Amino acid sequence: MNIQTFDSVKAQVKLVIWDLDETFWKGTLSEEGIEPIQAHIDMVRALVDRGIMCSICSKNDFDQAREALENLGIWDMFVFPHIAWSPKGQAIEKMVRDMGLRDENVLFLDDNHLNLEEAQFFNTQLMAVEAHGDMTGLLALPQLKGKDDTAHSRLAQYRVMEQKQSEQAETGLSNTEFLKQSDIKIKIITDVENHMDRVLEILNRTNQLNFTKVRANTDAERRDLNDLLAVSGMHAGLIEVRDRYGDYGIVGFFCVRTKFSGTTVHHLAFSCRTLNMGVEQWVWNYLGRPEFKHVGPVAGALSEPETVDWITEVTDFDTGENELEERRLCLVGGCDLLQVSFYCGTNRDEFVNKQDDQGMLVRYDDVGFFINPRDPQLKHSKPMQRFAGYTLDEMKDLDRSLTEADLILLSMYFSIPSDNLFTYGGEDWGGKYYATIPPRRMKKLMKDPDHAMRFAKEMYHRRLPLEERLALTRRSFEHADALRQPDAPLFILSAVTQHGQQAERTLAMRQGFNAMCRDFCAGRPNTYFVDIDTLLDADEFADSDHYTRTGYFKIAEFVNQNAKSTS
Repeated sequence: MNIQTFDSVKAQVKLVIWDLDETFWKGTLSEEGIEPIQAHIDMVRALVDRGIMCSICSKNDFDQAREALENLGIWDMFVFPHIAWSPKGQAIEKMVRDMGLRDENVLFLDDNHLNLEEAQFFNTQLMAVEAHGDMTGLLALPQLKGKDDTAHSRLAQYRVMEQKQSEQAETGLSNTEFLKQSDIKIKIITDVENHMDRVLEILNRTNQLNFTKVRANTDAERRDLNDLLAVSGMHAGLIEVRDRYGDYGIVGFFCVRTKFSGTTVHHLAFSCRTLNMGVEQWVWNYLGRPEFKHVGPVAGALSEPETVDWITEVTDFDTGENELEERRLCLVGGCDLLQVSFYCGTNRDEFVNKQDDQGMLVRYDDVGFFINPRDPQLKHSKPMQRFAGYTLDEMKDLDRSLTEADLILLSMYFSIPSDNLFTYGGEDWGGKYYATIPPRRMKKLMKDPDHAMRFAKEMYHRRLPLEERLALTRRSFEHADALRQPDAPLFILSAVTQHGQQAERTLAMRQGFNAMCRDFCAGRPNTYFVDIDTLLDADEFADSDHYTRTGYFKIAEFVNQNAKSTS
């Protein structure tokens, strides 16, 4: 390949590998000596300033070559050099692999065409140029445009990789053993709007660990990304990584939407600089291991191990602390809590809407889930299991979680407006236990004649006025209040009274619910009413019951700040 043939090459160059004798400099180091080429020294510096790394693959004595390059003041600009009397093809293959790159993003400069052919035999997509004379014309090619990195952050990151691999080779530890002593820490940045340049770079420049490969290069693609981030319930974050060897910076991006029916993965992409560290596996676990189609090729599968115990999440790299992990959360409510919970901490018990094995909705924001007696006979209650969907064990899990939690967050408005409140079981006519059947679940149940017949026999419809329904929900709050620790703050989310036709149609119920919640919170210490109407801006409402990603973040921020003030 010569310089002119680069017109057909689309891949961006991320690494330039130099031969030394008669390429980087004139002459042969081990024979008559060398004559430096200042333009090539300047070219290496220019490439590194663009974030394009430079390495060496040369048949020479290592110490002699290093001394010559140190005398030229350029040795520190090269990473992962291979200087030895050995074949170049496999040496380049190992170098590219060790740096976490693909051969299609690598340019090899050598004056010997046999070396070039050997290199391309082992690295089939490698760009190889027979180098004679001044090579600075390469700097004008769009494939070597790079980006401004005069701070040499990428050089520093590859230096860290080089040091780690050298130390691992010296210690003889396995990869997992080495990772466990590396003290890897992850910080999740949820304020992605202020880091959009890095988001775009990760989406558009990563390949080996980009599991979705949805780009954002064009104006239309960027608008699609902005629209996606604004969708109600979307959760996005950037991944920043450090370990005891150095700072890798922001290396990953995820964007997912979680609903009761499951999690949809829109973006999951990572820089190759953390290849083989388990970062992508940790993030996948953090997101709940959602199933999605991987867009190949990818350098590793998201499967094992289920726990990545060598990585620690922190909220502050300097202190090594994770304020969110150190407390235990109990969350009960609708889909809105699935979004808020991402920003409140990973150590949490979630009693949030889900889909059961029959594909029917189960809601835990049901007064019966709180106030029904934990009677042993409910263990085998067909009406509860079949029609309500939850179990006695889950009710006991709720009680345990309320007792052990450091923070409790309840979103219970949807226990009020439903007309599907029933009682069942017990010896007295009408039933002893409460259950609110979600309309979608009711619809599916009634399609089955056997279920419909049993429902008619076992469930008693309770048409209660608003005041009595509010009283039942208040009893649910009282149940939580009675079980919690005195220093565990209790947060109750309001119903939204504006921003949509649904709010207009049910305004009286929403206002009644909010009034009851305010009154309940006002009479108890360490109890907070989260007034979403006043907390969020108008553009942060998707509708009466759903919010934008920044809206959910604001709710979580309110919770975190007030919880911190009580600790």
